[in-house]
Amino acid sequence: MSIDGYPDTRDGGDCGSLAYVEDNDADAMMIETAIQQSGCVDEPTRFASVQSFLAHLDAVDAGEAVRPGGLLLDINLPDGSGFEILVAVRRRFGLDELPVAVFSGGGSEEDILRAYDLGANLYLHKPMEFPEYRRRVAGVCGFFKRVRHVSERS
Repeated sequence: MSIDGYPDTRDGGDCGSLAYVEDNDADAMMIETAIQQSGCVDEPTRFASVQSFLAHLDAVDAGEAVRPGGLLLDINLPDGSGFEILVAVRRRFGLDELPVAVFSGGGSEEDILRAYDLGANLYLHKPMEFPEYRRRVAGVCGFFKRVRHVSERS
């Protein structure tokens, strides 16, 4: 456990590289702070739009970039939907190759079901208070770490 009784993912190593797609600067700052405090990864990679992440996937396909170990994905983006990203990720990678946690302000049953139907590993609603934000991000990091270890054993 870390300070304030929140899970600390530092025990047993990190969760691998982490990318996240988030257009809102305030949310991005909270995500980065929560990741830093959890000790999950040193430097997460932020993408602020659908197009920037899809371009990154193309670079991964071309061998010009490294696939992240996990993806934290917002659904409501200015240039489209995170669902587009989820579809593109699942065309290329299995559930254990690139785990995806949808972390969105929208929490309609339709969005949640659609995310799982398209291959999300997790769906989390963004909390408003930072302590809960930190707890959820640490939990996602721990989940990504476990998926990575299971995948490495296979």
